[in-house]
Amino acid sequence: MEIDNQLRKFRDRLRIIIILYTFCDRLQNDPNGYFGVFRSEIKIQALDFLLRYPDFLSMELMDLVDNDKTLDQDIVKNTIINIYQNKEPNIRVEEMEKFFHGAYESIDAVIAFHVSVGFLKHDSKKRTDGKNYDKNYYITQYCANKIETHLKSIPALEWYFNRCELIKKYFNQFTGTILKERQYRYAEYSNISYRSHIQNINDKVKLTFTKRFNHQLI
Repeated sequence: MEIDNQLRKFRDRLRIIIILYTFCDRLQNDPNGYFGVFRSEIKIQALDFLLRYPDFLSMELMDLVDNDKTLDQDIVKNTIINIYQNKEPNIRVEEMEKFFHGAYESIDAVIAFHVSVGFLKHDSKKRTDGKNYDKNYYITQYCANKIETHLKSIPALEWYFNRCELIKKYFNQFTGTILKERQYRYAEYSNISYRSHIQNINDKVKLTFTKRFNHQLI
């Protein structure tokens, strides 16, 4: 059990820092030397959900195709085929619990770790009730250098970088709030009880895929 917990901590730290690195707004000639800044924990949680649930990502991709005729349907189709051929909805899922505002998992310990090793600087404002808001995550140049010279060369992490780039290509234009609202359109997400794990929607993905593309997923 202790080994499992350590592995979970390790994966959480890697996943979140890769998200922040990939999706941050790059800063040019920043006087503080920061590589980039990422704003809003809500968007971190929403992007993390898409990363951890390849089945929901597949549904979201099909929805984009339906509503944006400029997207290449064949590319989206083949992307989803690869997701299922590689059995990602079974081996890549890391479940999240549903809280008051959807899928959520505290990242405070993860952020604190990255701050402690010099990867991030984190600031926020505090409301009258004591809760933090308007959170900003500054990615240091030291962090970016470590990622680009070390993490990106590790084969086991290649999937995370590629998947974040895929999500960025199709979903970066949405705010965290909008991404959360999109997730609530699925009954398997919106109708489950508080603190329950969000379940997969593989059957819905396969049915929808067959109807849209006249092709069956394995």
